[in-house]
Amino acid sequence: MMRCVWGILYNATLAVLLLGVRIVTPFFPKLRLRGQILRQQKAKLESLATADERPTIWFHAASMGELEQIKPLVRLYRERLPSSRILVSVFSPSAYRQHRDLPCDALLLLPYDTPVAARRWVKVLQPTIAIVSRYDLWWNITRQLHKRGIPLAIVNATFPSTRWAPMLAGYYHLLYGHAKLIIARSERHAAAFQHLGIQSKIVVTPDTRIDQVATLAHAVTEPPAFLDHQAFRLLLGSTWQADETLWLAAWQRLEPASKRSMQLIIVPHEPTPHHCMHLQRELPGAVLLSQFNAPEHPAVVIVDRVGMLARLYYHASAAYIGGGFGAGVHSLLEAAFAGIPLSCGPRIERSDDAQEFSEAGLLRVLTSPSEAIAWLDEVRNAPALRECARSVQEQLHSLQGVSVHVYRLIEQERELLT
Repeated sequence: MMRCVWGILYNATLAVLLLGVRIVTPFFPKLRLRGQILRQQKAKLESLATADERPTIWFHAASMGELEQIKPLVRLYRERLPSSRILVSVFSPSAYRQHRDLPCDALLLLPYDTPVAARRWVKVLQPTIAIVSRYDLWWNITRQLHKRGIPLAIVNATFPSTRWAPMLAGYYHLLYGHAKLIIARSERHAAAFQHLGIQSKIVVTPDTRIDQVATLAHAVTEPPAFLDHQAFRLLLGSTWQADETLWLAAWQRLEPASKRSMQLIIVPHEPTPHHCMHLQRELPGAVLLSQFNAPEHPAVVIVDRVGMLARLYYHASAAYIGGGFGAGVHSLLEAAFAGIPLSCGPRIERSDDAQEFSEAGLLRVLTSPSEAIAWLDEVRNAPALRECARSVQEQLHSLQGVSVHVYRLIEQERELLT
């Protein structure tokens, strides 16, 4: 009975939302891009629908961050089960466009979860197992997997942190109850899943993204020419306007002597020309990376290109990670792997890494320019934070290989998952 009620509520809500999406799509480039990709994808789906006797392993992730988490697992399945067909889907059109290097037979964009689309999707893919990254479960697709007896595993699983979670307990019980195996990101999330009273097997492992970040760490190249290795290099990574406002005020209050011995590197989350030029006007003497060609190292560098942040952490003395004044702090794992002291804004409740690093003493939460200056002074003059950063770095390195453990967990549960 409750399954029917939740299904009606879900599909009615989805129908209203999709009507709104159709109305506003002409005004939003990302929605237009999504529609364009889905139309172009029809031929690819038709080719997948042809007879293929190979067992199909279907991976799904919501967006770029979640896809990064399961990349090591995708590679493992390709290496260890080469005769299987590997399909990977994402919901975000941005992730679809930027991840073309996956070792899979096809990268797909997940359609909207209408009953008709869900039936066709599962019928075309015909997976022997579905592996979802973190949280991106959809009611109709999950129901279709269950009806067809296709096992579902969730890796790096995190329990929804929405304020509506208590009211949606019945919905989550039915949704997550279809998963045969839930590999939770932490004990806290495992306890939340167990509280639902579902029959799924629930285990805890570290984040498989550790292996992805470790791979990137091993590939770090020579430092870029603009970096001043005689200076203390403060990296502001993946920043938004609120993050930059905090540090612009802090930078203005710093003593001239402190500034002379520092290099400030700013990597905006969205380095549009307009935004980067605005930052340049706010910081006299700042140089855009695209304009750097001098033999001297600029005191302030604004990185106006994408794809550099992860490796810059390994050449920084300390880092501030943006997003903490908005929806939530961005990924901290790459910076923690670099073994440097970290700070961020106050919104850390949705990030397990942020909470764990804060408890360990690696991460400092900042809410004002005065706190930023105090943290900076402590990092530069007190060895305790640097020692803590190295300790956390060693712990993270010791966790390498977690993807192999997750792979074995799934394979060991084959009898349970079929």
